Amino acid sequence: MHRAVKRKIGAPMKKQTISTKGKFFVASMLGIGALMSSQASFGLTFVLPHNGNIIGNLQTATVGHGESLSTIGRRYDMGGYEMVEANPGVDYSNPRPGTKLVIPSRFILPEGPRKGIVINLAEMRLYYYHPDGVHVSTFPVGVGQEGWNTPLGTTQVTTKRKHPTWNVPDSIMANHEAHGQPIEKVWAPGPNNPLGDYAMNLGFKNIVIHGSPYPKGVGVRSSHGCIRMLNEDVEQLFGMVSIGTPVSIIHQPTKIGRVDNKLFLEAHVPISHSSEYSGSKSVGDLLHKAANGGKYTVEWREIEKIQNRANGYPAPIGSLF
Repeated sequence: MHRAVKRKIGAPMKKQTISTKGKFFVASMLGIGALMSSQASFGLTFVLPHNGNIIGNLQTATVGHGESLSTIGRRYDMGGYEMVEANPGVDYSNPRPGTKLVIPSRFILPEGPRKGIVINLAEMRLYYYHPDGVHVSTFPVGVGQEGWNTPLGTTQVTTKRKHPTWNVPDSIMANHEAHGQPIEKVWAPGPNNPLGDYAMNLGFKNIVIHGSPYPKGVGVRSSHGCIRMLNEDVEQLFGMVSIGTPVSIIHQPTKIGRVDNKLFLEAHVPISHSSEYSGSKSVGDLLHKAANGGKYTVEWREIEKIQNRANGYPAPIGSLF
């Protein structure tokens, strides 16, 4: 079950370059959707499962004239790379009208404590576990581009700012000047502010969860390390979290899910093969943990296919017994 709230679209989309080989994106700094207009977006909230760790359901959509994977994904609160992973071979910017798409709106919850905010860089998605211990909300996010990696680790929300002013860090100022694109040091609140209308500072230096006037920068590697969200999504999250909310930033490209005694595998392309993001657990280790000392049977050939495809949504691989 999920709750969806319709919200208005933010600023017009800007031009973006996207590569489907790995997760190196360049973006400008500066059961619902099929019945909804492309000018709608939904944050997804689910009841935590009692018999496993999988939430949501796969959906489908048909490409209309003038639509892109980005605009279609936004209707369902899916990020750009999520749509690329789930629909290999489909042109990102100009998919053929009439093409049937998979909407990867089924998720295996990340491994680890179900508390506060958990950001899985490998899937470019944020999970917020409500204090009631019953619900989880999830949103697509943009993360650090190559050379500006988002840090891994645990921290917390330190401040919350509505209509924030952006004081540009010296490192970003120097980077723009080095590329002959100097920018203003201070950006006042407004429709062109790169932080959008809501910002939540974390304990990591210069790392902020914030909105953005450029929705194509969400769901891809696009930031200088910050966590970018759609304006309508960050507004929703801003209203739910409090100062002191724990935040965990992880990198889990492979996840094992369970519904009753059925096992599932969700595989994503690693955000990077750099040493910073290495150390992911093997499927075997994850299966042993999911079995919790019990026995299981899986199709290893199917596991290999799922890992090679990396479609980013759960697929069945076997069962516990």
